[in-house]
Amino acid sequence: MYAPIPMVPGPVTIPQYVLDALSADYPSGQIDADFLPLYAACERGLQKLMGTKNRVLIMSGEGMLALWGALKSVVTEHDRVFVVANGVFSQGMFAMAKSLGCQTEIFSLDFASVVDAAVLSQIFDKAAAFQPTLLCACHCETPSGTLNPLEGLAKIKKDLGIPLFYVDMVSSIGGTPIAVDAWQVDLALGGSQKCLSLPPSLCFASVSPAAFARMEEVNYQGYDALLPFRSIYQDGRCPYTPNWHGMAALNASLTAIFQEGLDNVFQRHLSCQQFVLKSLATLGLALWPRDPSFASPTVTCAKLPSAYTWPAWQEALRKRGLIVAGSFGPMAGKVFRLGHMGEQAQMHLVQAALDVLEIVLRQ
Repeated sequence: MYAPIPMVPGPVTIPQYVLDALSADYPSGQIDADFLPLYAACERGLQKLMGTKNRVLIMSGEGMLALWGALKSVVTEHDRVFVVANGVFSQGMFAMAKSLGCQTEIFSLDFASVVDAAVLSQIFDKAAAFQPTLLCACHCETPSGTLNPLEGLAKIKKDLGIPLFYVDMVSSIGGTPIAVDAWQVDLALGGSQKCLSLPPSLCFASVSPAAFARMEEVNYQGYDALLPFRSIYQDGRCPYTPNWHGMAALNASLTAIFQEGLDNVFQRHLSCQQFVLKSLATLGLALWPRDPSFASPTVTCAKLPSAYTWPAWQEALRKRGLIVAGSFGPMAGKVFRLGHMGEQAQMHLVQAALDVLEIVLRQ
């Protein structure tokens, strides 16, 4: 039997200090009295991690809860939603907005591309003609292993006076520098199961003053509504039963990240990615992203060897302990993915993973 080598792009393997936090019982006394200071500590940590002074609202549920909740909290059927899409998740945003009855427009890119300078003028022209109230994008397109620059979209938002900018950052927060305020992101959405190395039990959203103002107008009511979390400190309670164990685990994760140092954490992810990219090239395995500079520091998407189908490739790797993921949409059956994020962004793990790839290819 081979020792398992976890390389899936989430949910990632959970470190012992997080498991310890998850297993600790509630403190004595009223839960809310102890919970709110813990919630506040996590909010401050996420603000630092995300580069924002905006409120960060933390909810119980997988990352999609934040994506849906944020969208439903700020749009009605009268709103015009413009999506810049270069992957499965950003395409999904378009479908979500359409299902809510919004007027929608999409700027579609090849899934092996990113939103770089070459396409910004075209995006500007299409958005200018559409005049959106909400601009949407995905920072890290996990299924295709790409990382979108957001500075250009931030300038388009500013130049066109688009009221709100909504960004999926689920697979990038904690693994690469984030600058929510500098990028003028009004709704930055994250989840616990990627670079934070937690179970898929929490999600969070940074919310700008402009987004809060819009939420008050829409006044959406539902389990995934963001607005009720705005007043938890004043109310002295959460909108629903506090997720004590999840919040304790999040606090443990954030504490570990800041003890290591943000620059060190980001460099660790980048070093793992660079090693993977170099090793794949040596093995003759091609990246899915058209250019290596498009690749995310948290997940690598590579094309399958020509001699293998995805099921056969997955099984060959699993027999030697390496657990990788396939993908979705146009990439289904064509690629495999290595998730070097959070606890899995460790050089000994990526070295072991690449050793297995080399052995299997030699067979």
